[in-house]
Amino acid sequence: MKFLRVKWDEVEKLCSSLAEQVRGFKPDVLVGISRGGLVPVRLLSDILDNQNVAVMKIEFYKSIGETSGFPKITQPLVVNIKGKKVLVVDDVADTGRSLLVAKDYLMRQGAKEILIATLHFKPTSAFKPDHFVKTTDAWLIYPWEVNEVKRELKKNKKKR
Repeated sequence: MKFLRVKWDEVEKLCSSLAEQVRGFKPDVLVGISRGGLVPVRLLSDILDNQNVAVMKIEFYKSIGETSGFPKITQPLVVNIKGKKVLVVDDVADTGRSLLVAKDYLMRQGAKEILIATLHFKPTSAFKPDHFVKTTDAWLIYPWEVNEVKRELKKNKKKR
């Protein structure tokens, strides 16, 4: 497995590029997918000057490259999005399955329009976001998860 570490300054550039792509959409609310989308949604909120941010948590990965059977919403939205334009933000469309679950959920909650935006997109993803900045096949290590990745790699090494 190929790893790619993404530095903070790169995250800022990616978020700026993503903001330019979605600027014409004018969402009523930005929804960050916890945990990977928390930092990008906050940065986009600032760049787009839109402070209406909500969060939903979807759990799917058990470890690096290891998923559970199906993505599960463990923290649903606590805001009403009925009739609203929603921009969903996550760090990467890896398998795409979490994003599919998020979009389906938001449609059932009555969103008027939904766009999905990620910093990165993997060509093997089952779902292609409406907007993304870069394509990669590497396992990405974002600055907000460096310690988590180190722990997982150490744990995986002990299992062998």
